Amino acid sequence: MTPTSHCYFDYYQSDNPDEPLAIGGFLPLEKVYHFNPLPKELSEEEQQYVLGAQGNVWTEYMPTSTQVEYMAFPRAIALSEALWSSEGQKNYDEFLSKLEFFYKRLDKLNVNYANHLYDISGTLDDQYEQLYYSLYNEINDKEIRYTLDGSQPSQESDLYLKPFAVDKDLNIKAATFFEGEQLGGVFEEDLHYHKAVGKTINVNVDPHPAYNAGGLQAMINSINGSNLRFGDKEWLGFWGENLEIQIDLGALTEISEISTRFFNANGQWIYAPKTIQVFTSENDTDYTEAGTVILTDEQLIRNAVLKMKAKVRYIKITIPKYGIIPDGLQGAGNEAWTFIDEIQIR
Repeated sequence: MTPTSHCYFDYYQSDNPDEPLAIGGFLPLEKVYHFNPLPKELSEEEQQYVLGAQGNVWTEYMPTSTQVEYMAFPRAIALSEALWSSEGQKNYDEFLSKLEFFYKRLDKLNVNYANHLYDISGTLDDQYEQLYYSLYNEINDKEIRYTLDGSQPSQESDLYLKPFAVDKDLNIKAATFFEGEQLGGVFEEDLHYHKAVGKTINVNVDPHPAYNAGGLQAMINSINGSNLRFGDKEWLGFWGENLEIQIDLGALTEISEISTRFFNANGQWIYAPKTIQVFTSENDTDYTEAGTVILTDEQLIRNAVLKMKAKVRYIKITIPKYGIIPDGLQGAGNEAWTFIDEIQIR
């Protein structure tokens, strides 16, 4: 068993912009660790034919053996433990504590591994009708220092103790510190606050489980997905399905622009839609067509922007699937994927 979603170590493993160039995708250590080679779709009889799994390292973007090591480790270690452990035995926090010590062994062997143990991540959550942003690091006994104005964090920056309220654009920067020393790089997140953030969103079909880390709220959480990789928690993936997305702003709201982004990496079977349509309503019964956006550029990230001037509560966006990948191209004969990013309402 070797799905691209969990076993392709040539994919990016961090959001850090300084990561070496890779083919695309996004496969962090935690996702590898939680790989289950016995999917629930298989019956017990079918599962007995699964012998194991393997990690893949395609080297088109790896000119040296040290870069191969960097892409393979420690993800190969996470895959190993995932395969020899039952689902009930897995404990990611315990794995990380062991890995921190295991790095000393890799140092002794001069392995050029990727050390993202001290990386920070963040989430935006709705609590009691107020949005809050939370910061996390992988190793819980290390402190987080952060800023909200785009300045570099230092030992003198605010100590993160609890989630903070969000009601405007923010440029968040944070780093892990231990005994006065910064460990790892600086985490950065831009929040682009808009009128749909924290509101209600529904889609006619669920995202594919392999590309649904952020859930539906990822489409209206003020955070854009990566410009280089499609597998992070902000890009939601749908495989060969026509989409209908509805956003409820909660009350009549004046809007002037609706925009979103699509990934367009044809080599990974991902195709941006050719058109999208937008409809608006005051009552969720009578919808008016606000416009059609035609996407024609050949960029990796395709932007869809519709200007308007209206007072509405409900917004419906229909996104036809691309269809079957043409002959002669990677994935020919298969349905194309659709990957959608933040839907901004201004």
